[in-house]
Amino acid sequence: MMINVLEQLELTAARFPEKTAVACGDSVVTFRELTGRASRLGAAIKTEGKNRPVGVIAGRETDTVVFFFAALYSGNYYVPIDPDMPPEKKQSILDETGMTVILGTEENRALLEPLSFDGAYLTPDDAADTGCPIPDAGGDDPLYMVYTSGSTGKPKGILKSHRAELSYIRAYCDTFAFSAEDVIGNQTPFFFDASGKDLYMMLYFGCTLEILPTKLFSFPTELMEYMNQKKVSFVSWVPTAISIVAQLNPFSLVKPEYLKRVFFVGEVMPMKYLNKWRRALPDVQYVNLYGQSELAGICCWFEVKGDWDDAAVLPMGKPLSNSKIYLLDGGEIVHEPGRIGEMYIVSDALALEYYRDPEKTAASFLMKDFGEGEVRCFKTGDMAQYDKDGNLVFAARSDFQIKHMGHRIELGEIEAIATTLDEIRMCCCLYRPEKQWIYLFAQLDDGCELTGQQVRSLLRDKLSDYMLPRKVVILDKMPLSPNGKMDRQSLKALMK
Repeated sequence: MMINVLEQLELTAARFPEKTAVACGDSVVTFRELTGRASRLGAAIKTEGKNRPVGVIAGRETDTVVFFFAALYSGNYYVPIDPDMPPEKKQSILDETGMTVILGTEENRALLEPLSFDGAYLTPDDAADTGCPIPDAGGDDPLYMVYTSGSTGKPKGILKSHRAELSYIRAYCDTFAFSAEDVIGNQTPFFFDASGKDLYMMLYFGCTLEILPTKLFSFPTELMEYMNQKKVSFVSWVPTAISIVAQLNPFSLVKPEYLKRVFFVGEVMPMKYLNKWRRALPDVQYVNLYGQSELAGICCWFEVKGDWDDAAVLPMGKPLSNSKIYLLDGGEIVHEPGRIGEMYIVSDALALEYYRDPEKTAASFLMKDFGEGEVRCFKTGDMAQYDKDGNLVFAARSDFQIKHMGHRIELGEIEAIATTLDEIRMCCCLYRPEKQWIYLFAQLDDGCELTGQQVRSLLRDKLSDYMLPRKVVILDKMPLSPNGKMDRQSLKALMK
């Protein structure tokens, strides 16, 4: 079985040489062009040794995908860099990795001007005249590294391997039986880990990856028209993006004619908004995904069927075929429904390490015996339980759970209940421990003029006293991170 991602890419390119691999607006790259361009640019990349980090200015453009694979052809791994990231954060990535090569478009060359970087900046024009062969990369060689802020706001690099990505994408694609005829509508920026689901689904099956213009998510009717024009059949978006589309309700004017599957991952999906999609598009398959940045892709999935109340929280579901999930309570493996335990993930898709942080790596990636000998696992810090159908259900996120007034409270539960109010469009719940205050930040529906105190009064009928936010802050617009998820770090600065 092949263990190098480029072997899979070239196999797919041999099957579908003239098929569109990735497109963005009028820019179209076939599989033959993708392998050829990436191989020629890869031949121009010079590093001291193999398995070195190669930076990629990861804009929403077809060239970004070429850059990723060019780094691999050179015998190295790629590190996506957000072009809109503040210069000091870009500099911290350069300093930590010591990268000597960065790939980007000519338009993005100026992004390096405020930075201290004396390496090579290569554009598509720097490609060699001839390509290079697939390097001799093993399954445990690094494939890419993403930086994630985590709950503390301090960026951390997470290194993924060829074996991990291929293990995940095989299990993912086998579970959902995608085909080369699928067209993927990409929403997640390429500098975020979740975009790998789209990228490697394209590579594995020969699907077309259609990069959707970010601005269209503010104009959902135009977004639906664009998706119809491009014949998008599958999307895997963050719940915030799905919610924004539902709030603006384009379905009465334009429905996505080719859409067959809507997946969501990265946050809790507000059922109030998912139900709007389900009522408008009842024949579409809806799937809740669960994963961690310390994993290539996801490890659990749950298909949403039947009736679900607007206040319901969806299960994480059951593991993919390449993963096993164990719940431990006081060292004992949990089997029975309703008993809470900490989640441990066993999978071939686990990341290699936290970059240059052996202490943190050793604390999270463990060798444990779950009854069949020692295996490598990831200690998630998340608490979960089984429901009566054997589905995993979140009990609490380690960084979202608080102890308040003698009770353990899951902040996500407060958010889910608050979102059921017709007046609330989006919300986020945070805790300030030094004051022992629960804050609820909320964006109201257009035209709604309720005050924070009035919203708090409405919540009295829905929440126990100990869960009631001490302060409700009304915002004109909720801050979102570049990948469309709630920007909790920005909200923390507003807690006064």
